[in-house]
Amino acid sequence: MAAMSSMTTEELERAFKAHSRELRVFLYRQLQSSETAADLAQETYLRMLRQRPRKPVENLRAFIFRIGRNLAIDHLRSRVSRERHDEGLAYLFEVTGETPELIDTVAASEELDALNAALQRMDEPAQSIFLMCRLQGMAHKDVARELGVSLSTVEKTLAGALDFLRRSLQR
Repeated sequence: MAAMSSMTTEELERAFKAHSRELRVFLYRQLQSSETAADLAQETYLRMLRQRPRKPVENLRAFIFRIGRNLAIDHLRSRVSRERHDEGLAYLFEVTGETPELIDTVAASEELDALNAALQRMDEPAQSIFLMCRLQGMAHKDVARELGVSLSTVEKTLAGALDFLRRSLQR
C-alpha cells in the first residue's frame, strides 16, 4: 500500500467510510453512548486527515480503529477527571455551605457564553448545520434535504464544526 501521506483525501474518505459503521459500533461498546460514539468517529476521521503518518500503513482498518480507541481512552480519562472534579465541588459545597445551584448556575452561564462566542465565530453553513443537528436534534439526512446539500457535506461540515468548538472551548 502507498504511504498515507501520498493518499488523497478522497482515498482516505473512502477508506474511512468503509469502516465507519463498524467503528461507531466499536466506540459505542466502549462508551455506551451513541452520540459520543458518533462524535468520536467524526473526530477519528478528522485526525486521520490531519495526522497522516509518514510510513506506509499496511492495515488501514487497524489504523482507523487505533485512532478511535485512543480517542475513546482520552474521553474516558476526561470523564473520570470530571467526576473527581464534581466530587471535589460537592465537598466544597458541604464545607462552605454554598448552594450547588448558585455555583452551577454561574458555571453554566459562563459555559453558555463561551459556546455562544465560539458559535458566532463559526462560518454560516457550519453554524446552521451544528444547530440543526445538535440543538434541534435533526437527523443528518433531514438537514441535508432541508439545506439542499449532500449527506456527506452535512457530515463533513458537522465534524469540522465539532472540531472547531472543541478547540475553541478547551481551557
